[in-house]
Amino acid sequence: MAFATDGEAQRARLLLVKSGFAQDDVTHYDKDEVMAELRKSEGQAASPVQIGQEVAKVDEYLVLAKQGCGFLVLHAPEDETAKRAVVIVKPLGLKFAEKYNRLTIEELA
Repeated sequence: MAFATDGEAQRARLLLVKSGFAQDDVTHYDKDEVMAELRKSEGQAASPVQIGQEVAKVDEYLVLAKQGCGFLVLHAPEDETAKRAVVIVKPLGLKFAEKYNRLTIEELA
């Protein structure tokens, strides 16, 4: 999930925990952490081993991080749980939410 600001991402994390999600299942990343991780993967993007990598998604995340967005990664393998989380945090500046399934990425918001 990406939020308009890092503060909104932090508030969303707290709200998810208060709503019953386990603290260990909700991880917050600020823009600097996201940019550092994405820079690491940039060098690997051209590798033939990385055929399945979504280079366009990486670029999208980098743009959002440069804009100051905050990010959450939520472990919510069940569809209904993931959708419930989106409903909970949507009022907090949610820019988008995606669910990583086994072979696909599903847009939730």
